[in-house]
Amino acid sequence: MKNKMNKIIEAIKTKRWVHYLIIVIIGLLISIPFLWVQLYLSDDGKYHLLRLIGLDNSMEYGSFPFLVFPFFCKNWGYSMMTFYPQLVTYIPYVLGLISGAFSTGLKIFASLTVVFSGIFMYNLVNEVTKKKGIAFLSAILYMIFPYRFECLFNRFAIGEFTAFVFIPIVFQGLYNLLQGDKKRHYYIAIGATGLLLTHTISTVYTALFCLIFVLFNLKAFFNKEVIKKCLINIVFILLVSAMFIIPMLEFKFTAEYAILEPDVMKTNAENVYTKTIKPSQFLKDIGEDNGVSFVVGIPFITMILLGILAFRKIDKEHKDFYISFLLLGVISIIMCTYLFPWRFMPDILCTLQYPWRLLGFAFFFFAPVCAMNVYYLLNSINKKWLKAIAWLLAIAIIAGFTVMELNQYPTNDTSLDAKYEGKNKENPQIDYFAINRDNMPKKALYNQFGYLETRKDNTEVISGNVNIVSENKEALHLEIEIENAKKDTKLELPYLFYPGYTITLEYNGKATKIDYYESEYGFVAINLPEDIETGKITVDYTATVLEKTAYAISAISIVGFIVYVICFRKKWKKEEQLNLPKEKIV
Repeated sequence: MKNKMNKIIEAIKTKRWVHYLIIVIIGLLISIPFLWVQLYLSDDGKYHLLRLIGLDNSMEYGSFPFLVFPFFCKNWGYSMMTFYPQLVTYIPYVLGLISGAFSTGLKIFASLTVVFSGIFMYNLVNEVTKKKGIAFLSAILYMIFPYRFECLFNRFAIGEFTAFVFIPIVFQGLYNLLQGDKKRHYYIAIGATGLLLTHTISTVYTALFCLIFVLFNLKAFFNKEVIKKCLINIVFILLVSAMFIIPMLEFKFTAEYAILEPDVMKTNAENVYTKTIKPSQFLKDIGEDNGVSFVVGIPFITMILLGILAFRKIDKEHKDFYISFLLLGVISIIMCTYLFPWRFMPDILCTLQYPWRLLGFAFFFFAPVCAMNVYYLLNSINKKWLKAIAWLLAIAIIAGFTVMELNQYPTNDTSLDAKYEGKNKENPQIDYFAINRDNMPKKALYNQFGYLETRKDNTEVISGNVNIVSENKEALHLEIEIENAKKDTKLELPYLFYPGYTITLEYNGKATKIDYYESEYGFVAINLPEDIETGKITVDYTATVLEKTAYAISAISIVGFIVYVICFRKKWKKEEQLNLPKEKIV
């Protein structure tokens, strides 16, 4: 019996699969509040639920790639896919179809992000320290930090909490390239591509912190092989992410959209500074207007401060990593506060809107630091019984703190999510005031309280003369019968302006495609090319050739990347085999 117990204990300590299993179990336990947390009442849950409903409508009535949702914004068509990456839409969408409800799909997806973030943090720290105990503790701490719970259950910030999955992958690849055997350098491309297709703000800041990490390891970076592999990763990141990058750039250079305007989105330096928090808010929640808590928690603060005692006990080969992550954590935590000079920061760093979002990065960097402090300090205890008590006490404190944090999220009637989803599926024509308007053409947004309130869902004559005989509109398809039209007559069609519409004019027995442009109010507008006695205008959303090409580039690049990884692994395995002593070659 004693031997069996010792084997179980040894397996818990050393077996990776056991650690993965426990991480999965803890991830599922952390997700329990989703049984009573209502997405509709969270900050962004309603927005992401509408994205899935809109995608479903677009697949039925639109054209691939499904960048414009047909019924949103009073039936004028609204893009919710171009400026928000696709990964956090398509995967929850599939999970929603399987589970029978998009709200359930979103919750399942969120739970999976907790589990996989723990697994990938485990892999990162195990790569660095070669100690499974530190890796396991780092993974658990990374899964339970308080701000993660805020992102999940209060804000449902799907982009942010999904980014937590990919950040450890990026840093594992970077560490492997700079300090490791360089056999997993392609993790950089995997993690960064995942970030780009998940959350652009997290991508920008991950790149910034990676740059700082490289500066800490500058000597290792200036190596021909390292630079070559960096360039290979960058090329694959850009190619695989083309499905997001290219359509976004096409939209940006075609018209002005609210989400890209610093004054509209409050992403200029002065506005970002006003959203900073006080250092005291890491210790006590003062009741923010948006309901977000920034409390770090006494257990985490204690584990960070244990470094004063633990640092000298840390293995020498791990101290550089420890110091760099500690410094990056401190930088991240300071950037959340008014102590950081946000007023002087470039615009690209101000796209985060809320500096306290950097709490996620702070906990990413602090998790391994805390784990190493606890591990080395408790393992320095000589007496086994005392060491066991210390570990049990640490586990009990962490578990108790986690339960207390999870219990603060109120119980709501989750059936309301299903009712809201069902209502919008049955009546998909959603008013623009009932939706996030960040992706509107800027001209339309500026006229939301005037022109848009009175505009009907039909074609308007801006100038000139034409008799509209009939008009038939179904989702993103419109047919207009006209007669007695004068040349250069300007028509504003009942669609918000986005690239990807195809407009055909039939008259005098011929059919020609005509160009369109953005009207004064942010709608699709056309000019009739000549006098027309009778004719027909047909409008369809088909997406642009460039957008479709972008998806093809991504698909081909994914295949190319997989082939590259397979060939690379075969090459280094062969080289590894050739370097073995003769008697070990089989």
